[in-house]
Amino acid sequence: MSTQQLVAADYTRISDDAAILCRRRDFPRAVNVLQRRAPDRRRWRQAFRSLAVAGDRGLEGTRRRWFEGAIQELVLGVPDGGLRTELALDAVEYDTSWDFAEALPCWSARDLWNLAESVQLPMSYLAQVTTLPRSIRETIHTARVVVDCRRTAEAHRSLALELSQNLSPTAMIDEVRGHADASTLSTLGEVRSQQDAARRWRELAHRLLSPA
Repeated sequence: MSTQQLVAADYTRISDDAAILCRRRDFPRAVNVLQRRAPDRRRWRQAFRSLAVAGDRGLEGTRRRWFEGAIQELVLGVPDGGLRTELALDAVEYDTSWDFAEALPCWSARDLWNLAESVQLPMSYLAQVTTLPRSIRETIHTARVVVDCRRTAEAHRSLALELSQNLSPTAMIDEVRGHADASTLSTLGEVRSQQDAARRWRELAHRLLSPA
């Protein structure tokens, strides 16, 4: 087997390698595995998730402080800005305590208020789905708010799909032709309402990830 083939074969095992080392609690070697490979959105990202979760659950004291610095360096060293952002969000998505705030835009609660108003989402709605600071001048936890916005958008999208299953294949055509009954019109209205809500929550998450 050629050197190039060996490198490719080795590369495909990065997620498995990281998982094995994490189970052995050999975190320095697990970090080194990721440091030596070019970051990508599939296996490398999966390996990072395993490492972040295992380190958060299994380390304390001095070793934890070392690991926090090492994993922070990993994230901030990723040249792909989009991947760097998603890694910071993964840390929240997988319920770890790691905070990669430097990889994301910084917003105050007032900024969030303005962004939410721009997509017609009242702050009272946000208060129901995410954690907000007490003062309007305080900085929000961008990753947490984005993850919660995405989860809310997905919930609305799923509800729209569930509702649409109760419609006939010709429901929209019947509506246009004026043949739809009241029940069908009501369901179509609810589906569109849920789709619009999903769109607004996704848009807010997107704007929060745009440069401040």
